[in-house]
Amino acid sequence: MPVLLGVGAGTASAAPQTSILQVPVVTGLEIGPVSVPGGLIETTPIKATVGERPGSVRFSAADIKPYYYQYNYRWMTVQWRNLSTGAAGAVDFRHWASEDLSAVDPNAGARGLPLDVVSDTGPGQVAVVVTQSRQFPAPFSETLFPGLGLLTVP
Repeated sequence: MPVLLGVGAGTASAAPQTSILQVPVVTGLEIGPVSVPGGLIETTPIKATVGERPGSVRFSAADIKPYYYQYNYRWMTVQWRNLSTGAAGAVDFRHWASEDLSAVDPNAGARGLPLDVVSDTGPGQVAVVVTQSRQFPAPFSETLFPGLGLLTVP
């Protein structure tokens, strides 16, 4: 995979191509009763798939976390900009699994989010920044270092 400024660059192909963004999302500090498993600082690699349909990218966590009740209030946000066209957007997804979402707090911000999401970026070079947010005490970012990537979208 070619590297540009330390950021993984996906290449176009006839079949869908999946890559992991070069820089994972790094979150923390996880302390006390509202923390999640994984220690004070946690990394979440982000997966991007291009080529499923023209001008789109599918995003998800590379490793879906097992359910833990504090994940109900956490989610990932992908912000993207097509450097070829100037188009931009943002999408949210959940990075944790639950066998039974009916057991999840109905007020949880991440409850209704999908495990993966498709962004219609348009074809071209697409820069990606990924952050993690937490719902309480108010929506705020838990991101120490955002996930980063540069993709070529066919």
